Amino acid sequence: MLAEKVINLLYPRRCPVCSEIVINEEGLVHMQCRKLLKYVHDPTCLKCGKPIENPMKEYCADCTRHNYTYHYGKALWIYNQASSQSIFAYKYKNKKEYAGFYSEELLKVHGKWIRDLKPDVLIPVPLNRKKLRTRGYNQAELIGSNISMALKIPMDTGLLIRNRLTAPQKELTPRERLKNLERAFSINKKNKKTYQRVLLIDDIYTTGSTIEACAKVLSANGSNEIYFMCLCIGQGY
Repeated sequence: MLAEKVINLLYPRRCPVCSEIVINEEGLVHMQCRKLLKYVHDPTCLKCGKPIENPMKEYCADCTRHNYTYHYGKALWIYNQASSQSIFAYKYKNKKEYAGFYSEELLKVHGKWIRDLKPDVLIPVPLNRKKLRTRGYNQAELIGSNISMALKIPMDTGLLIRNRLTAPQKELTPRERLKNLERAFSINKKNKKTYQRVLLIDDIYTTGSTIEACAKVLSANGSNEIYFMCLCIGQGY
């Protein structure tokens, strides 16, 4: 306990939304900052989990047009200024400690869903080796590791690999995103194994092109059920 107090004094925890110091009584995030994070609520698309305005619709416009390989997925927050700012710092400003807050919130909201799903394995969406060396960590893997330990579900970081460095998805149109990710992922032949039920972990879902690219590779490798969970997701229509 004393050691923890000393660590908190020397390296005070910072809010994952505003980056200012958080006192112990406030937990992992400022109460006012938490209100800026818009949690996903029903009605949502039965495929990708995006919020949809019309409760009479089962799928968002994007999922109505496309036949995705994955079964369905869940998200924690709607992608807005607060969540995007937080994830940007997490990924590009070495704020690895934010993974604790993200994992805790995912478990609070979707922990029961994951337990009921009973996945054989958690697989974080991999980074290209060059980007991994530059960043020093895979943001999806840090979150997946916490969830794996909390729910006693194995995590495999060696099966799915990212073959090449792709252009940032946020700069591309939906069609360009799919093209950008063609042959971007593959199965690691040195660590080849087959899981029947897989839960992919990622940070942001926009058009679904990254999750779909991973799902296609896993499906071709023999996985029958592929789901995903992410921190943020765009709005549906």
